[in-house]
Order: sequence, then structure tokens, then C-alpha cells
Amino acid sequence: MAPDHGPNRAHVIAFRSALCLAGAAGLVGTTAKSLAGPGPAEFWIYFTVQSNLFLSAFFATLLVRTLRDGDAEGVFLAAVKGAATLYIVITGTVFNLLLANPASPFYQQQKESHYTWDSVLLHVVTPLMALLDWMFFGPRGALRPRHAALWLAYPLAYLLFALVRGAIVTSGTRYPYPFLDVAGSGYGQVSVNCLFLASGFYLLGLGLVALDRRYTPRATPAVTVHQPPEPEDVSSPGAPV
Repeated sequence: MAPDHGPNRAHVIAFRSALCLAGAAGLVGTTAKSLAGPGPAEFWIYFTVQSNLFLSAFFATLLVRTLRDGDAEGVFLAAVKGAATLYIVITGTVFNLLLANPASPFYQQQKESHYTWDSVLLHVVTPLMALLDWMFFGPRGALRPRHAALWLAYPLAYLLFALVRGAIVTSGTRYPYPFLDVAGSGYGQVSVNCLFLASGFYLLGLGLVALDRRYTPRATPAVTVHQPPEPEDVSSPGAPV
């Protein structure tokens, strides 16, 4: 069943408020754990934290706009929302399929469970809610496949940040993720990993664009009604007999 093309404003406000609260609670929880732990607080270097911060801030902005005047989202906001949605979907996909999956070559052994309450909020709840918001609340028909390529700018910038930082720091967590660990795998293997991931991220972006177009209501063609010609008034003066 296709989502409703005219979402109820109250439903949108309630759903996006819950999304913002989930993201904020997860960020507070993981930040508090990082600050309380031994060594430097490194929560900020993770794509998970950055993507959830971007998502929560953007949806808070949308909420303010909706509460003030309820204006529809333009092309620019639709593109930014697509970026925020893609990044959080990347977060959920990479964590659940690569980092927390024992069958993955990038599985990270940890003393504590991967799925603590704050981790569930940041890696499961917010990605699913953002994807549902995309499907049910729009945008509608504003995006094109080129946007999927433009959305890769931030993941590429994050890659540069992670590699440069890893080459500079000498203690703590040098590389935030095992598939970026140049010290352990070398630049060749990391390049292969990044090409594979970038291809997957691009396909995810194309999938978001496809969902946007899939749930865009098609314009109903206008139907021209042909009226029969009016009969001649035979009783008018001068009419032929």
C-alpha cells in the first residue's frame, strides 16, 4: 500500500519530534560514556555521532518551520534532507552489517554488547525512523539521480579527515573503523574498501531518489468534455421553413 500523499501535519510533528528526541538521547548517552571513560574523549571522530548530530539538527529545523508556518519543503531542503537521510542510513547499514555482525571481516570485538541502549538509538532507531519519514512524509518528486552523487561529498570529506587524523595521532584511536585502518591493512586494501563502500553508498542514494519518485503522485491528465452543438432555433424570425 503506497504511503498517503498528503500527510497529516500533527502526525508529521509528532513523528519528527520523536526522531529528534531519539537522536538527542543517543548522542547524550554515548557522549557521557566517552567522557567518563579512560583516555581522551573520542566520540566526535565517529561517523555515527556526526551523522546523528546532523540528522537531529536538521529535523529540529524542519520542526520549527512546520510549527511556524507549515511551508512545504523546497528543492534545497529536500536535497539536504536526502543527504541527512542517506548518512544516517549509511550509519545503520555499516554498523549492523559490518561492525556488529560476527560474520563480517570488519567485526569489532568489544567487551560490552554492541547493542547498548544508546547504540540502538543511534544505529537502529534513528536510521529506521529517518527512512520511514522519507517514505511517508516526503519530499515528493524534487530529486534527481545527480543528487545521489552530490551526497557523496561529505562521506569523502570524512574519509579524508579520518586518514589525515590517523596519520597524525600516535595514541588512542587512530582510525575510527577497521576498514580505514591504514596501519593494519595498508593503503592498497583501504582504497579497495573505500571504493566498495562508496559504490554501495551511491546505490543507497539512488535508492532514496527512487523512493522519492516512486511515491510522487502522478498528475492526472485533464479530460476534455465535448459538448454537443446547440440545435438551431427554428422558431426564430427569418428561419427557413
